[in-house]
Amino acid sequence: MDNDRLKRLTALQEKLHYTFRNMDLLSTALTHRSYINENPQLGASDNERLEFLGDAVLGLCVSDLLMKKHTDFDEGTLSKIRSLLVNEKPLADLASKLGLGDCLLLGRGEEHSGGRAKESLLANALEAVIAAIYLDSNFSKTRTLLKRLMKPVMNDEVLNAQCFDYKTALQEYCQKKYKSAPIYTMITSSGPDHDKTFEVEIAVGVDIRQIGRGKSKKDAQKHAAQKAWESLQNGNGT
Repeated sequence: MDNDRLKRLTALQEKLHYTFRNMDLLSTALTHRSYINENPQLGASDNERLEFLGDAVLGLCVSDLLMKKHTDFDEGTLSKIRSLLVNEKPLADLASKLGLGDCLLLGRGEEHSGGRAKESLLANALEAVIAAIYLDSNFSKTRTLLKRLMKPVMNDEVLNAQCFDYKTALQEYCQKKYKSAPIYTMITSSGPDHDKTFEVEIAVGVDIRQIGRGKSKKDAQKHAAQKAWESLQNGNGT
């Protein structure tokens, strides 16, 4: 391994907050098939087997994290969130932030066609790196690392709202506890006609009051319902 590559991989370890005992694992995780095809004399391996393992490790880690974070979500909702989290786009975005593209070994053709910025290559490389960490350490350390890396995405309110029907959940909760529906009240709207922002207040029983905002009344209601539901889960009021 030349000095330039070693420097790049060392910088990546700092971003990951993980130091490899076996640096060859990390190097293999960032070696594309096109590079191996053009350099068979090296006798090296590409990252496809690690990618296969990393996909499974990532799925298990994310499933475990989601189960513990969203104790009230059913299997269908958890599956939807997991599929969004482990999709090519968010994985490629995370890989890009870590600078994996600069660390990839690519063949000339892949290099010239912009391979370092291709979402598919970046997402696959990230899965391979996850497998490398798992093989270099254990599941517990890999899970802890992924929890930190995935936290911004897992806390994404838009993503959660896409997967969980907060309005229906609140409706069912209120009917069961109060024998009545939650009350949505339009507070205000602002901005020009083509770009309005709406504010809606939701009342759940006598304790919960939350205000939601959105680019439509429906979106504002959804946002208010999400905030009210989260208040209920946290045992808070307004």
